[in-house]
Amino acid sequence: MNLLAPLRTRLRMTFAGQAESVPAWENALENGEDAGYFDAGSAVWQVNGGTTPIAAGIRALLIQALHPGALAGVAEHSNYREDPLGRLAGTIRWIFTLTYGDTVAAHEACRYVRKLHVPVHGDYTDGHGTDQRYSANDPGLSEWVHLAFTDAFLRSYELFRGPVPARLGGADAYVGQWAKAGELMGVINPPRTDAELRERLQGYDDEGLLTGGHRVDEVVSFLRNPPLDPMLLPGYRLLFAAVVDSLPDRYRELLGLQAPAVRLPGGRQLHVPVRPAAKASLAVIGAALDKQVPSELAALRRLARIGRPGDLTYTDFGLTELGRAPAGYRTVRRRARVGNGEDAFRRLADGILGWEMHRGAGLRVPEETPRAAPGVRVVSGMGAGPVRLPAPCRVLWSQEPEAADPTTGPRRAGFGYGTLQGHPVAGEEAFTAVLDDDGTVWFEVLAYSRPANWLMRAAAPVTQRTQEWVTRAYFRSAERLADARLF
Repeated sequence: MNLLAPLRTRLRMTFAGQAESVPAWENALENGEDAGYFDAGSAVWQVNGGTTPIAAGIRALLIQALHPGALAGVAEHSNYREDPLGRLAGTIRWIFTLTYGDTVAAHEACRYVRKLHVPVHGDYTDGHGTDQRYSANDPGLSEWVHLAFTDAFLRSYELFRGPVPARLGGADAYVGQWAKAGELMGVINPPRTDAELRERLQGYDDEGLLTGGHRVDEVVSFLRNPPLDPMLLPGYRLLFAAVVDSLPDRYRELLGLQAPAVRLPGGRQLHVPVRPAAKASLAVIGAALDKQVPSELAALRRLARIGRPGDLTYTDFGLTELGRAPAGYRTVRRRARVGNGEDAFRRLADGILGWEMHRGAGLRVPEETPRAAPGVRVVSGMGAGPVRLPAPCRVLWSQEPEAADPTTGPRRAGFGYGTLQGHPVAGEEAFTAVLDDDGTVWFEVLAYSRPANWLMRAAAPVTQRTQEWVTRAYFRSAERLADARLF
């Protein structure tokens, strides 16, 4: 019994509006012929992925509400009170389409939002008490919304996961890359560095453009107690408290909020550190949901299809699909007869694509791992008992066992995957079931690899013996899969 299944259902209903199937727009991100504005392995993928965007959404709404023009548009033209989850789903769709979609999808998503903003205009009173006109597509308001989003996603990532990795360019890389989203939404010269982001945000307050008031109080009250499923409320309240705690003092003052604290005798207050509990809440959410959102998986399938996987630990990728191996790698090429006939071929093919061949060889593959297809990430474990060496890989290509066609020669089914960060070697491996014209079923393995780092180079003899042992185990597992007597 999966204890997290009820939580998973409620989370999917909250974020996607449906509990089981993947929204069509997410699967559609597999389409397109380019890598989009943000490649896999970019700072944008790092920051906008995972579970920290949940906290970022809270922070972004709080900060946006401080600009009376932006808030007027939400209050007068939005149904966030009546349909908060619908508004949330729309925002998620826009962010993920820009993050993971191709350039055509990104432009279309921004065009659609800007079209929705055309009738959003009216009057508001600014921080100086002067009446002003507003339009949602006004570059000034668009800039404030962009600044709030950028700040919220970056600070939430830093709060719960730490600094953006230096290998990805750090915080400056995220701000600079996400500037493209601002440009697509009509922002003129969005910030390109973290320091510039902070300076722009401070400039709005220095000019007296930010203010509190009854409308801000209404938004804060709504965000403090949103109409969520009761199962989600405890975790949400921890996240809300952690986000409030992370805000600058000035923002908390305008929002009428205080950092979490308990009152002590004599009027003193003791600060309550809520970040660890909120971080644990995000960990539970991450365990309940898939480790990769469908949007990211769809994008990875597109990148694999167009030959642009961005998170592999080697550059000579995709050659196993052609039956080739590049120079400079240790190559393993093995082939053995394992059975005869259509049924044996299909049993072997399904076992390869469904990871049963790996499990039968002694590797631990999580049950929730999807059937092998381009973009699927798998972390198998090599070792004994609880002592396992993780081996993360990304599927680059796959071939399903299609129906017989006498004009195509031997039929083939299987997949190839490449190594990701954390794998002890760098390279690629393919597993293929082959049905010859005479009915003979073969199992083939083609792999090329080299040590991932200096430590693995020092341990190369041990690593190579381990690879030999695992390869032999693959073939024993393949023989069992093809053997009808075992089914």
